[in-house]
Amino acid sequence: MPIPRRLLVLVLLTVIGGAPSVAWGQPADSTGQEEPPAVVQRIASAFADGDAGRLLTPAADRVEITLFGTRTFYSSAQALYVLREFFRRHTPRRFQVRDVMETGTNCFVQGEYEQVRRARRLQVYVRLGQPEGEELWHLHEIRIEGPSG
Repeated sequence: MPIPRRLLVLVLLTVIGGAPSVAWGQPADSTGQEEPPAVVQRIASAFADGDAGRLLTPAADRVEITLFGTRTFYSSAQALYVLREFFRRHTPRRFQVRDVMETGTNCFVQGEYEQVRRARRLQVYVRLGQPEGEELWHLHEIRIEGPSG
C-alpha cells in the first residue's frame, strides 16, 4: 500500500524539525474515510500554525470564543485579535483532530492542542456552519479548555 504524499511530507518535516505538525486521529465510529474534508484540514493546520486569520476565514458575523471557561461573543475582527493573543501566549506545537461530525449545515471538530512550552494538551471544540446556498463553512464557535481528567 503506497504512503500518501502528504503523510510522507509531514513525517519528513517532523524528522528534520520543520513546521508544527498536524496529526489526524481516527474517531471510533469512523467510516474509514481516507482524509478529512477540506474545512477540517483548514482548521487543523490553522491551529497547528497558530494562524488566527486562516482560522477565521470565513467566519460568521459574531463568533463565540470560550477560553478556559470564559465565554464571549466577538465580531470576526475582534475575534482575530483574541485568537492572535491566544496563539502568542500558547505557542502551538501540534494539533490533532480527534473527531469530526457533520450534521446538515453544521460541522463539529474536536481536537487536542499541544503547546510548545507546556506538556498539557488543551481540548479544542470548533463549530462551523454552512449558510444556505454557500459551499464554504463559516466559523461560529471555538471552545478551548484545559486537559480533561
